[in-house]
Order: sequence, then C-alpha cells, then structure tokens
Amino acid sequence: MNATATHPFAALTPNPPALPGIRDEDWRFTPLRAVTSQAWAAPSAGPIKLDVPDLGGARLVFVNGRADESLSRLGNLPKGVAIARELPPLRLAGADRPFAALNDKLARAGARIRVARNVKVERPLQVVYAGGDGAAFARVAIELEQGAELSVAECFVGTGMHFLGAITEAVIGPNASLKYARVIADSAQAVHMGEFHARLGRDARLVLDSIALEAELARTEIRVELDGEGSRCDLRGLALAHAHALLDHQIQVDHARPHATSRQLFRNIVDDKARAVFAGRVIVRPGAMGTDAQQTNNNLLLSDDARVDTKPSLEIYADDVKCGHGATSGQLDPGAVFFLRSRGLDMRQARAVLTWAFANEIIQHAAVEGVGASVTKVMHERLKGIEE
Repeated sequence: MNATATHPFAALTPNPPALPGIRDEDWRFTPLRAVTSQAWAAPSAGPIKLDVPDLGGARLVFVNGRADESLSRLGNLPKGVAIARELPPLRLAGADRPFAALNDKLARAGARIRVARNVKVERPLQVVYAGGDGAAFARVAIELEQGAELSVAECFVGTGMHFLGAITEAVIGPNASLKYARVIADSAQAVHMGEFHARLGRDARLVLDSIALEAELARTEIRVELDGEGSRCDLRGLALAHAHALLDHQIQVDHARPHATSRQLFRNIVDDKARAVFAGRVIVRPGAMGTDAQQTNNNLLLSDDARVDTKPSLEIYADDVKCGHGATSGQLDPGAVFFLRSRGLDMRQARAVLTWAFANEIIQHAAVEGVGASVTKVMHERLKGIEE
C-alpha cells in the first residue's frame, strides 16, 4: 500500500510509512482489512473503566496511549528498581518495518524500567494498556543488570473499536532473568500490532507467555536474540480465536552465540470462522555450535470453517547443533469424545473438557504469578459457549 492521502494513518502523520500487503512474504497470511478499512484518528481523552485483575505489585497504566497517574501505582518500588515515565528510543525493534516506524513517529508515552545488579523483585510489575477509541501507540524499555530478576505482565484491554501499537524491548544482562507475560483480552473490534524484542547476555534467561484471547485482529511479533553464551529462552503462546477474529504470532529466535537453548510451544484454538497464524523462525548463526533449539506448534480446529496457517522454519549455519520443529493441526479426537461421553458427559461437556486440556498445558505453566488464574477464568467462560 502506498503512503498516500488515503493511508489509514494519514490524519495522524503527514508521511506515514507504506503498509505491507499479502504479497509481502511475512504478511501473506495476515490481511490488514481491519486496519485499512478505517481512517484512524487520535483517541479522545475521556475516562475508561479498567477490568484487569490486580497482581498486587507495582502497576503502570496507559489509557489511549497516555500514562494515567490516577490508575498507576508506583509509589513503593523496591530498592534497586527505577521506573522513568518517559518515551524510550527504539533500540532493538528498528524503525525500518512499517508498524515499528509508525510507533517511532506516533508514540507519545512510555516507560523505562531498570533493575539494578543482583536485585530480585518479588512481585510482578503490571503494565496495562487500555483503549477506547482512535489509534494509540506506546513503548516500554526494560533493562536488567547482571544477576537481576523481574516479572512483568502486560495486559491489553478496552472497549469498542480502537487500534493499539505497543512495543516492548528488553535487554537482559548476564545471569539475569526476565519472566514476561503478554495477555490480549480486548474488545472484539480492537486491532493490535504489538512487538516484543529481547537481547540476552551470557547465561541470561527469558521465560515468555503470549496469550491472545480477544480482538478483531492481533498480530504479535516476538524477536529474541541469544547474544550470550549459555543463554536460554522459553517461549509459549496460546491463541483462542472465535467469531471472525484473526490472531497471529510471528516468532524469531536468533542463536548468535554458542551453547544457547531455545524452546517454543505455541497452540491455537480456532472456532467459528476465525483464523490463527503461527510463523516461527529459528536462526543459528555461524559459530553458534552447541545450539539446542526446539519449536512446536499445535492447532485445534473446532469448526469446519476455522482456519490455521502455520509456518515453522529453521535456518542453520553452524555444525554440532540439535534443532527440530514440528506442527500439527486437527479436530477433537472422536475416540476421546466417545470415551468421555461413555463416562456420563454430554457432547458439549466432552468437547469443553478436551479443549481445556489442550489449552491448559500452556496456562498451567504461566511464568508470571497470577496470570494463569486470570486466563483460566476467561477460558472457562469461553468454553461455556462451545456447542455440539
């Protein structure tokens, strides 16, 4: 798409970047009709009601792309933790891609989070993005010094039709550990273009959960650079798509140094006429011997009209590595359904039990305290709607 006066973000910036189309390889499974069909304006400054479980620690809230001091809670930060409410520069995302470029142009609020050397933060830090109308952009930078430990839960909620572009970047120092959760539980008319970028130092650890529960279109790009020997990332994801939703995970793990480990497990549950996308890419750079990388994508289709596009891939340029990937797609096992019905469950109950079991492997291992319980509640509500 050309950046002309008909560009959907033309009202927000005089020179918006051209948006990708389905002829772009990285976007061929992700049509942008939900983006291009609107002329996006700046959001209003009106209040919005938050419906987000409180995880008990510090909380930073953005409403329509602006920091909301009345809803945030940052007064009792642990010693060694600093949060500056300022817009950080893009360091890892790069502004050469369209929605990162839009964020670079249009973001007006953000935060820089820094944890000092060997400081271990006990309670999760919660970052909430709430949208009500218009198009909003924000970004957060996380820096963990050597030996630091932090948990962060980013939650996306809102009402009505709105667009949110949010970028989080994390630099994880030697022997440091970040547990990170990203939960999209927005309105059925919301559009998300989100990115998470991380660079790991020697023996650093990242555990990430990306869970998409509700939106019209949600694309999450996760890019991890294992830039330290002995570093490790565990990436898990779950998308629960229904109605006409399109939920998309784009993953890239770059093994840049020797003896690093990565694990990916992403699952999609797709009902009605919804779609889910998984594209996973593992790169093993020259000299990154001893790499151990595994990638798995499992998909459950609950209707004949549901669709999943999956594209796992490996690019290996080093010897002495252990890498593998696989993907499966299918419907509920008729034998398992029959077994549960023979034990007294009706068809609806049997389908709900099996669907929950498929999702629960992701949910029960949620790394950030409190996230699993909140997602479980949403899942149980959604499973009530599964019909024969």
